[in-house]
Amino acid sequence: MPRAPGLLSCRRNAGAFAQAVAEPTIESACGFDFIPLLTALQAGEFREADQLTRDALITMAGKAAVARGYVYFTEAPKIPKEDMATLERLWSTYSDGKFGYAMQAAAYKSKKVNKNLVKLYERIGWSHPDGKLLRWLPEEKNDEFIYDLEKAPKGHLPLTSTLRGTQLLTGLLDHEAWEMEEFSDVSF
Repeated sequence: MPRAPGLLSCRRNAGAFAQAVAEPTIESACGFDFIPLLTALQAGEFREADQLTRDALITMAGKAAVARGYVYFTEAPKIPKEDMATLERLWSTYSDGKFGYAMQAAAYKSKKVNKNLVKLYERIGWSHPDGKLLRWLPEEKNDEFIYDLEKAPKGHLPLTSTLRGTQLLTGLLDHEAWEMEEFSDVSF
């Protein structure tokens, strides 16, 4: 379901400025509906967009992931690259290039991080200065992550849970989509 680029007006964070941006190409190999995510990101609702992205990954990973409610690490490489590319285009476009999986992958593969997850967590703001990881909680008041475009570190969103291990995260960061030409200039 490719969508021709156009111009949209988007709001960055509640009460922030409106700016015209080129609408990213939206395509899906599995028929996924990106409109709720697009709408949340256009409105600068990054917390909501983060949850919609987690839900999207589950749907894109297939029926088994939907039945269990999470993506198993072996399913990450099977998520269609068209869908991963669309996720990236949306996150990157509506965060002015600050957020997205390709941004996280660039940090992960950078010389400073060299695929070391502890260094990645420090670099993208997923850990405290003492090395303890930030806590994500469904209720907003106790969530330690930053959903404000101006305050969040580069690459901070979207979040990927590592409660069941780090293999899902590394699978997403090593996804074939980041080898596509359009992401070749993403650097951290």
